[in-house]
Amino acid sequence: MDCISEEPLVPSDSLLHLDTGVSLIRASTQSRPHTKIWPIGAPDLVDANVVVNDPQLLKALCLDWDTAKSEAFIAKIPRYGFKALSEENMSPPKNTWALEEGTSELVERYLATKPPADIRDKRYTVRYIASLAWRKVIGPEESVVLVDYHTRDIFAVVLRDFIELPSVLSRFDKASAQHIAIGRNVRKGDPGHMAQYGYTAGARSAPNFAWARNLDRKYSYDFLASHNHEMMSAHTLVWNIATKKVPASVIAGFRAACADMPKGDWNTHGVLTEGRVSVDAFAAQHEISGLELGPSSGVCAGVYSRACHFEDAPADCPWVMSLTTNYDHLGLGGSFYAAKYGILIKQARNTLIVHRATEWHGTTVHDVDWFDRALVVRHRGFSLLVQNKLQSTWKKTRLGRVCEDDVGVEGDAEGLSTKEQQSVGSALHKLRPKSTKRQRVERVSKTK
Repeated sequence: MDCISEEPLVPSDSLLHLDTGVSLIRASTQSRPHTKIWPIGAPDLVDANVVVNDPQLLKALCLDWDTAKSEAFIAKIPRYGFKALSEENMSPPKNTWALEEGTSELVERYLATKPPADIRDKRYTVRYIASLAWRKVIGPEESVVLVDYHTRDIFAVVLRDFIELPSVLSRFDKASAQHIAIGRNVRKGDPGHMAQYGYTAGARSAPNFAWARNLDRKYSYDFLASHNHEMMSAHTLVWNIATKKVPASVIAGFRAACADMPKGDWNTHGVLTEGRVSVDAFAAQHEISGLELGPSSGVCAGVYSRACHFEDAPADCPWVMSLTTNYDHLGLGGSFYAAKYGILIKQARNTLIVHRATEWHGTTVHDVDWFDRALVVRHRGFSLLVQNKLQSTWKKTRLGRVCEDDVGVEGDAEGLSTKEQQSVGSALHKLRPKSTKRQRVERVSKTK
């Protein structure tokens, strides 16, 4: 998709009240003519009036913590152990919309009449769940680590007041709001909106390791370059703070899954080795460099809910890490739950929730009038994850380039078995354009 327009388009959405702030891109970059090239790499930033690697900022964001400080912080987080429930006794049951006690009947009516995204999808049942029916409700101010009672393995982490500087969180919220406004909804069958960013594995019928370009219309190069930088700044900084505050076993899973493929690196396919982010703090523009790049993929979501489900994920990284950047919804709904353990985690702004995507989970539906098109509900955030099949698609992409370019460089197919190499080579052969009868005749005549 060529995301280019004659005039730079700034999305306008009365529900989001976007304010993109001051652009940090150089004037020379802003005057770049429109091309069909998707932005690659972080834009050049203005040097004047930008504070670089301010020690006061690094301290406020906990980026100066050493291993001892991180372990001490994690050790103070309360831990609770719960026994896993069978699928028959889960709360709520699988493939069920969960409504918190007191939710309006309008929500149930909306879910019953909302047309499915695909006519083959069956309609899920709706169930009201009383507060006492949950085995535990994590309050909007509680930070906890939840573990399995028998195995002691972590299945969820909840951290409140994750980013300690409101100005940094506000800027990330603007980036999330903007991406929700311009990104196509990838879950049209669910209430709310979810848009991808970062690397994707492509469609099932056409695997392709590429940067997500699922936008609603064409935009200018400059606008996309600025937006990509804002989104990846949020992605990278949240990851680096998480490495200080989230248990090491979770962080190790992400690192293992992304070890042999590009991370969240401004669409450079692994060229970048460190992250560079832009934030607002202490009434000034700041840049932080030398950061670790985050996971390869991500999604932004606004007022989003999903029925009880589970997802496929890489074996070494079943985790999804989500930050709520805005939640001023005064009603019920929008709270995460772990159905396998019967736990409800109340939603709140500036909350980081880490959970296992491979276990039954979901989000309670917001108690709002979904039939009101002018409704204003501000609940949004973004998630860091490793998309399923991303690793295998990256391996096949590397090998595919070697096969297509006929470059005999050893090591490019490293990590692929002989069977995988044969299957990919066969697939590439089938994808090559077939020659016409006339071309075959001409080729035969030349050989003679």
